[in-house]
Amino acid sequence: MAKIDLDTFGINEGISEMIVTTYQGWSPNAAPMGIIRKGDELLVRLFKGSTTYSNVLAEHRLVANLVYDPLLFVRTTFGDIDNSEFEVFTHDERGFAVLKDAVSWAVFECVDMKETPEAMVAKLKPLHARMNKHVFRSVNRGFNLVIESCVHATRYELTNDEKYMRLIKAYSCTVNKCGGKAEKDAMKFLLNYLEGKK
Repeated sequence: MAKIDLDTFGINEGISEMIVTTYQGWSPNAAPMGIIRKGDELLVRLFKGSTTYSNVLAEHRLVANLVYDPLLFVRTTFGDIDNSEFEVFTHDERGFAVLKDAVSWAVFECVDMKETPEAMVAKLKPLHARMNKHVFRSVNRGFNLVIESCVHATRYELTNDEKYMRLIKAYSCTVNKCGGKAEKDAMKFLLNYLEGKK
């Protein structure tokens, strides 16, 4: 197993919100996902029916990309991004896709995969990692609430429960107060997307 300092690559104790990329030799896929860390153990929960689930089931690999672009989180929540936003690398004669804008990324093998009625839970074994940029960011409430809004937006799409829309709209007030232009643009994109679905 590769020795990777998980903290250096942005994977901290608890749930680290990353954009996971998968690749089966054709069009790469990206989706926001929480990487669960308990000590040195890493887990991921992949919901059935998603492209990420299908790709991991076939390849047993995923890449966790550390990204600070709130609009990229929103865009990958609701659809595919352009292939030009990925780079494809080869490691141990296998191709994998990473996000060009990632601060860092780590490739994992998915092992001990266990199925539940709704999802698959897999342990993550680190294989390879790269730091693209050294970025130090303070905590921004706006950025955090954009990520939380993406989670609520997926729940809203699944259940059509208005409580999720109310939470997103409440969060948008704080994003507009505390966020920068990127966070405000991301929240506007998210709200426009959801309003268009009604």
